[in-house]
Amino acid sequence: MSSLRPLVTTVFCGALFFSSTLHAVEASLTVDPVTQTTVELSDGSRLVGAIVDIRDNKLFLATQFDEEDLEIGLEYVVNLEWRHPTEILLKNDQLVNLEGLVVSGGEVVSQQVSLGLTDIAIMNPRAWEKGEGYRWTGDTSAALVVNRGNTETDELDVAINTVVRSTRDRYTINARLDKDSSANADYDSSSPEGPQNRKWIDTADNWKLLGKYDYFLTDSSYYVGANVAVEADTLADIDLRTYIGPYVGKKLVEKPYLALDGELGAAYVQTDYLVPDTCLQRNAVQAIGCDDPTESYGAVNWNLTGESSILGGDSKLYLRHIGILGVSGSDQLLLKTTAGLSFPLVFGFQAAAEITVDYDASLDTEVDEKYNFRIGYAW
Repeated sequence: MSSLRPLVTTVFCGALFFSSTLHAVEASLTVDPVTQTTVELSDGSRLVGAIVDIRDNKLFLATQFDEEDLEIGLEYVVNLEWRHPTEILLKNDQLVNLEGLVVSGGEVVSQQVSLGLTDIAIMNPRAWEKGEGYRWTGDTSAALVVNRGNTETDELDVAINTVVRSTRDRYTINARLDKDSSANADYDSSSPEGPQNRKWIDTADNWKLLGKYDYFLTDSSYYVGANVAVEADTLADIDLRTYIGPYVGKKLVEKPYLALDGELGAAYVQTDYLVPDTCLQRNAVQAIGCDDPTESYGAVNWNLTGESSILGGDSKLYLRHIGILGVSGSDQLLLKTTAGLSFPLVFGFQAAAEITVDYDASLDTEVDEKYNFRIGYAW
């Protein structure tokens, strides 16, 4: 009999553990009427869940059967009762505080205001969305490659992108540092070390800094702004290139899954070259002469900036394109394009596969392409 006691004790403990676990699971699946609502749709179907947000003409509903929030078009919502104090921002920028959000026949039931559900722009807007303060977002990333073997290379590429915006204006800063070098074998037969005698050579040595300011007009899809940029490229003999100028911008596409801004303006460009000898080799600055290795001109400037979440899974396609065309000719054409795909990792960290293509008509090697796999942090 005593030999059965350990077995009975084990079975009893296992049953107790299974029972408590089952009750915990059942409790987690129980619908809490305090935090849940029933959403009735135009096709007669009903969904039970907690309202997470309303924005982009969609109602976001958290349910027990899906980890992802359901996205429901506001035009399909007929009836709902959300008995919680709610602040809503209308599409006409009016703020309304309600004791609860009650919808009947697609119309918001309230003694304070008469409106349809589709008139709501944002539910419980953040402070900056109400015109109070700014929202700061950005990311920083790096690509580092160290290769030791038959060939020796060191590559470092660091980038910082940040945006500070309110409902009226926006500040943007983009910075980048690219420094690569490789060790080539010296096959001088007179050297006792032979091919082991290596010499490090820079294959990339440049940096860029761009700052922009945008002011949104009454129609917030339009804005005016100004940008200033400075950059240097030692291997291209550019000591410092600066351009500055105003522009007019428009939100070309503004969808929940795609945003694209376009800008067109004027710019003043000035380039200081490193050495007079190299300056003489450039058609664009021959007229200036060696005494003043500086080139300056007026130009047309355009920019394209876009993001898309169309691939899903919190991944993001992004594009940044800058174009500058001097009024004197096509040899004053500059194109800078960065495109990539970023996706989240953990704790705010993200990875990105990226390509950058730079075109400078004034250089002997006009096109510079680079492919990177980057790791960074986003906020």
